[in-house]
Amino acid sequence: MKKIFLVIAALIIAASCTKNKSEQPVILTFEGSYWNALIDGVQYGGELLYGDMNAMTGTNYSWYDSENTGLASELCADANGAHIYWNGGEAISNYIDKNVEGCDYTKQLAIPTDGGHNGSKNFCVHNGSINDYSPTTGYIYFKDTQPRIIDHLWVINTSYYLGTVNPIATASDWTKIVATGYDGNDTVTGTSEFYLTKDGKSINEWTKWELSALGACVKVSFDIQSSIQNEYGMAAPAYFAYDDVAVVPAK
Repeated sequence: MKKIFLVIAALIIAASCTKNKSEQPVILTFEGSYWNALIDGVQYGGELLYGDMNAMTGTNYSWYDSENTGLASELCADANGAHIYWNGGEAISNYIDKNVEGCDYTKQLAIPTDGGHNGSKNFCVHNGSINDYSPTTGYIYFKDTQPRIIDHLWVINTSYYLGTVNPIATASDWTKIVATGYDGNDTVTGTSEFYLTKDGKSINEWTKWELSALGACVKVSFDIQSSIQNEYGMAAPAYFAYDDVAVVPAK
C-alpha cells in the first residue's frame, strides 16, 4: 500500500512539473545574427526599411521568430501596395541617443538608454497609428495562425518621441498605446492600454506592460493615441520601442 501511495505521489509531482514547464513563457529577445542583419544602416531612408526612395516601390522587410515564439511581422502597405516603414511597421534596432533634445525623425530608431531591456543590445521600434491618412498600423502575429497568449513585454519611449514631446507637453497631456488582439477570424479578443506620457510626464526607462488581457490571439496591432495635437492632427510621434516579448501557450 505504501508503494502505491509513493507511486501516486510521484505521478502527481511529475504532472505538476510538466504543467509548470509548459506554462513557462518563451521570450522574443531580438538578439543574434539573424536579428542583427535586420538593423538598417541608417535610421531614416535606409534600403532595408524604405527600399529605393526615388522609386518608392517598397521593400520586403519582414521578420519571423520561427524557432521560438512564432511571432512575425511585415511592414504596412500604402494605397499602391508598397511596403515602406513610414506606412507603419516593426523595425529591429540597436541605435542609442541619450541626448534627446532636438532629436527628430532622422533619429527615429534610437532610444535614450544604454540598450535593450535587461542589458541586451537589440530591441524593436514600432511606428504607426490609425488616423484619417493611415487606416493601418504596425502589428505582430503568429505566423502559424495558432493562438497564443502574449503575457507581457517591456516598453520605452524613443529618443525621437521624447525630443518632440518634452518641449510641448503640458501637465494634462497624455499619449497611450492601445494594443488590440484578434483571433483567426479577425474578431477582437481583448484590448490593453499603456501610457507613454501621462500628466505631461513621459517614461524614459524600460517599463513592463502586462498584455494577458488580450487573451489567446493570433494577431496584435498597436495604435498610438495622444492629446498632443496641432493643426495637422497628432503632434506626438507614433513610435515606441519594445523588447523581451513573453509568450505562453493558450489555455
